[in-house]
Amino acid sequence: MTATEIRGNLHLLSEAELSDLNRAVCSQLKAVRDRESRRKRFLFSSGDRVSFDGRQGYAEGTVVRVKRKKAIVRVNAGDMRMVNWDVPLNMLSLVGE
Repeated sequence: MTATEIRGNLHLLSEAELSDLNRAVCSQLKAVRDRESRRKRFLFSSGDRVSFDGRQGYAEGTVVRVKRKKAIVRVNAGDMRMVNWDVPLNMLSLVGE
């Protein structure tokens, strides 16, 4: 069954079935994100130059530390200041890729 077919038939499900479906979808999303974080954790190490699109737009910085699902990235904040950001691993790309 395709996602379009499932969406088209949602009105046929009871509240309990919708709740179960929601739980299953959320669980699957969490598993996919965990796998992706685990895979990306081994791509980055301290000292790597990385880029990401954050709340304040595009930024480049240097990885200070890689944690389980995030990395601490040191970014030049202007005015000769450096700021550390806690960035999710799935948002990071190596500079030059």
